[in-house]
Amino acid sequence: MNAGSVRARWEDLPREVRDAVEARVGPPVVDFVYPAGGFTEGLAARVRSADGGEVFLKASPLGARMASHYRAEAAVGKSLPTAVAPLLLWSMEAGDWIVNAFEPVQGREPDLRPGSADLDGVLDAVGLMEKELTPCPFPGAGPVGATLSTLAGHWVRLAADPAGPRQDMWIASRRSLLEELDAPDRLVKLSAGDTLVHCDLRADNMLTESGTGRTRILDWSWGARGAAWVDAAFFVPQLIIAGHSPAGAEAALAARVPAWRAVAPEAANAFAVALTGYWSWHHGHGPGGALGAYRGRAAQAGRRWIDYRLALI
Repeated sequence: MNAGSVRARWEDLPREVRDAVEARVGPPVVDFVYPAGGFTEGLAARVRSADGGEVFLKASPLGARMASHYRAEAAVGKSLPTAVAPLLLWSMEAGDWIVNAFEPVQGREPDLRPGSADLDGVLDAVGLMEKELTPCPFPGAGPVGATLSTLAGHWVRLAADPAGPRQDMWIASRRSLLEELDAPDRLVKLSAGDTLVHCDLRADNMLTESGTGRTRILDWSWGARGAAWVDAAFFVPQLIIAGHSPAGAEAALAARVPAWRAVAPEAANAFAVALTGYWSWHHGHGPGGALGAYRGRAAQAGRRWIDYRLALI
């Protein structure tokens, strides 16, 4: 995924922050590797000191909008098993910045395309989350319904929007059914459970390790307590974006993710409709750029998924 912002670099951090990091890693820091991708302006870098100390750093000014996400990621990270995610080594605040340090896993963003050698490992990682994260290991996790309720309700907003897609025949021909299925209360009820769910599964939030081929899940700032099928549902449109058919995406997940095999059709339908409405609204009313382009692709994938789900009703 293309970067959506110009990320901070090591030299952009205040001297106080760099000194605090070097006090933990070992001075001086001499090497930096900056990964591609992401939509935020914070620092993301693997750094190595002269004596060989190495960590993966994520950092943000405390006044930035994303600082709360970095705090949330540090809180959740203390409860994550290393089978699922890289180990959180430490978190600190210095010089009006928050800095999170993780084990420096060597790897790359996985390829989700049909036939990819990465695909089985990725799907196994999604399936492993249910096993490793049930019951929810993070005591501070809020209910996933609080997040999912913000996804629902956008089809009504789109229909009422004076600048909305009045000539969009796809929406017009499905409007009544979309609005019927797009019910926040129903989605909240169907998504209740006791698994720690990620709520933002995408290829750029995953890392396939060099050598082992194992995939681990990154960026847990949206972690919440809910039904294990939720993360598989978030992942279906990502597979469609990567080239899978909706039927192929669901079948691939069902083969390796027990929670998706057991998901109630009503829950899958409600989720697909809500998520696609959210993307459709924010594609038209968001910031544009790389994030807007991604939301447009996701909305199109979601439409294909909805048509597949509705054909099953």
